[in-house]
Amino acid sequence: MTKIRYDSITLLFLSVIICSSVLISARLGLAVPSDEINTGTITGKIMIKGGAPLAGGRVFFYDTSTGPAPFVDQFRRLPDITGEIDADGVFSVKLPAGKYFMRAVKKISEAGTGLRNNDYVFFSLDEKGKPKEYDVKSGSILDTGTMSGAVAYKKVEKDIGTAIEGVITDMEGKPVEGATVFAFMDQTTTRKPLFFSERTGSDGKYILRVTEGTYYLRVRNKLGGGPPEPGQILGIFGEQVPTAVTVKDGEIKRRTDIKVIRFRGRGPAPGVGPQKR
Repeated sequence: MTKIRYDSITLLFLSVIICSSVLISARLGLAVPSDEINTGTITGKIMIKGGAPLAGGRVFFYDTSTGPAPFVDQFRRLPDITGEIDADGVFSVKLPAGKYFMRAVKKISEAGTGLRNNDYVFFSLDEKGKPKEYDVKSGSILDTGTMSGAVAYKKVEKDIGTAIEGVITDMEGKPVEGATVFAFMDQTTTRKPLFFSERTGSDGKYILRVTEGTYYLRVRNKLGGGPPEPGQILGIFGEQVPTAVTVKDGEIKRRTDIKVIRFRGRGPAPGVGPQKR
């Protein structure tokens, strides 16, 4: 990413122009950009249990209105906003006004998309041990103070609970390794997914832990969104048109198999609606 640097005089000039524009717009009743009005800032400091800061980690925020809090080994929910944690364990993140759950992670190993043993993880809990909600107000700064409790992650096998299971294969029926399954709430599968699975192994099997609801499944081999790149794994449950998968609380929806392709870099990606023949 290219960084643009300005000297102090230029920065001062730009600051005056921006502030003046906002003030004039407010006085004249003109619209001020919504990101200037409807955002707030949350800041704080996260420490590893025992004293050291969670230096170099990342902090994650999850909108409470769109899904549950992401507990370890229960299910994997994609965050709405993320931010960096500096060398002193301090973070400062701008968020749209609303209520959020908070979690932080410091990866020791970069392998894979999930937590590995000895990675550090922090969950913000209230005095009753439940996920704490942070109410970010428009135009204000919410200081969470210093929070201690980040601990080294240890994988513990637990009952699966509510989940969708299946096998990812290519068009010839061979298992596909390295695929991730995403659960969307919308049939277009173009908005942000709510949950995602671990990458598949050599057997192509996946376990997607979810909460009760109806989902549409898409398969890719990277977490980031955007248009697919040549060579990437692509597929949806339903092949041509995303098909709903409904799961009840405590149910494991089995044999939800998905066929995928390797995107060649031309033509529409599968799962964007009915395709002409």
